[in-house]
Amino acid sequence: MAASDFSCGGTEPFWDLTIKGSTVTYNAFLADESIKVEKIISRTQAAGTQEDTAVVIKSETLTSTILAGECNDGMSDNIYSHRIVLTSGDSVLTGCCNQVK
Repeated sequence: MAASDFSCGGTEPFWDLTIKGSTVTYNAFLADESIKVEKIISRTQAAGTQEDTAVVIKSETLTSTILAGECNDGMSDNIYSHRIVLTSGDSVLTGCCNQVK
């Protein structure tokens, strides 16, 4: 899972995050905040977890912790394969992800 690409998003507030190759693209859908595209600094297995259950992906200003396990965004009937906790500064967001092949 550590080398995988992901498409993630959250609601209340709406946001999306794409992890592809060596970059992270974050969109907060706010007029005063532009889309962030950052280079990935590290991809590691989350401490204390079994292989392929949790990965931490860090860029310059974002930390994405992606956890294997079913997720529902609460706004649709879509079921996703992973959950995400996204941290940026003092902001912590939660959402759902699917692996992208």
